[in-house]
Amino acid sequence: MSDTPLRVAVIGASGIGQHHARWYDLAGCEVVAIAGTTKDSCERTRARLASYFGFRGRTYQDVEAMLREETPDIVAVTSPYPMHRAHALAALDAGAHVLCEKPFCWDKDKGLDEILSDGRAVVAKAKDAGRLLGVSAQYPAGIPHYRAFYEQVRGAWDTLTRITMEMEVKGRRGPKRYEEIWADVAPHALSLVIGFLPGGRMDATTAVCEIDERENRARFDYVGRSGRCHVNLVMRDIDEGVPARRFGVNGFMVDWEGYVDEDGIFRARLVHGSESLQCDDFLHILVQTFVSCVRGSDVRPVVSGADGLLGLKYQVELLRMARDRVPPRPQAPDVHG
Repeated sequence: MSDTPLRVAVIGASGIGQHHARWYDLAGCEVVAIAGTTKDSCERTRARLASYFGFRGRTYQDVEAMLREETPDIVAVTSPYPMHRAHALAALDAGAHVLCEKPFCWDKDKGLDEILSDGRAVVAKAKDAGRLLGVSAQYPAGIPHYRAFYEQVRGAWDTLTRITMEMEVKGRRGPKRYEEIWADVAPHALSLVIGFLPGGRMDATTAVCEIDERENRARFDYVGRSGRCHVNLVMRDIDEGVPARRFGVNGFMVDWEGYVDEDGIFRARLVHGSESLQCDDFLHILVQTFVSCVRGSDVRPVVSGADGLLGLKYQVELLRMARDRVPPRPQAPDVHG
């Protein structure tokens, strides 16, 4: 592909999508359009993005019209997640490469088999269209930095025998409960496991998943090329305080912290005791890598469509186990945007 800036359109830019747009701009792309639900919401988002990074593109309430008129090279699907399947398929049909927010394909009103079928349909469409598909579960983007930090503090990188992640969220529109937490947070944790142990598989005979009102937990062994690794994941919703984002292997735990540097760029810091390592924000790395892939670099997406589908498979399997243990509870109305 030429050095002409890649044209990027963002579906749903009022939440996490605004940060996608910013990272595409910093990656040298031209953010040509955003799509939202109403004229008023689009105008508010346009003004916010103009202040954020100088956005000058157009706004649409009709995704199909945006895809037809703007012919984007890349579409960032950051709409509410029950719409991910439809928006990803539309973008692929329009000839765009697609980076889809997590959860990859999820709809609380659908059965688990149908959710998994939706994910398979999007991956198959991308393959048939010859387009790149990535999933925005960004924690694997930090693995090279984590490994460098591990080796700086501990020495040689060891065989992985234990992976731990503890992740808290604080809902913008009220608390998340029960399976809402699982839908929203589990993709981060599962993608991190897959990223640490590529080519591995979950041993379902060892798996336990528990869905409580404000905390979800999953434990299982993951069998990789170098042997068996025990995984322990904890995800919870909190009302007050700063949400914890903590992960590590073999007991070397780091806390993720975000901060804005002197140039106004959001960056990440990994903290272990009195030691710390600064690096680019994980979502920033994920978007930059996807742009490089589209431009023809020999790197691969941080979380490919195949990776996202594998994570979705585990997400479905583990939730099915939890439901078999305890009947599903009534879910609150979907408030994600």
